[in-house]
Amino acid sequence: MAKHDTGLVALDRPAGKRRNGARRRPLAAAADRREHGLYTGLIRLHVLHHAAKETVYGFALIEELHRHGYALSAGTLYPILHGLERRGLLRSATERVGSTERRVYRATAAGRKALAAAKAKVRELFGELFEDAGGER
Repeated sequence: MAKHDTGLVALDRPAGKRRNGARRRPLAAAADRREHGLYTGLIRLHVLHHAAKETVYGFALIEELHRHGYALSAGTLYPILHGLERRGLLRSATERVGSTERRVYRATAAGRKALAAAKAKVRELFGELFEDAGGER
């Protein structure tokens, strides 16, 4: 996978292969690739949302995002966290938990401001996406 901050775990392995080596249906793999770019911004917003509410760490975020249907690996999530930190939207610190250390992340003031602006844009988009949906949910 390239070093840029792009997104989902499906790009970490050859198209059509699952983590356990089983083959995926070709149409499902193609759909994953087509939809990939649609979700990366949503993942970043989701991370920022949680980091604005409380201190977060990688594994807990992977589990939280999984509950929402995103299958991210640590190799995908950590570059996202580092990118948000480089942009000044997150701040990290080391926290001791028992005998281990864990890097935790918290939204900065700039991160909370960016999240507020994003919420307004998402609310507007949500309205447009569903205003003509009728019964199509």
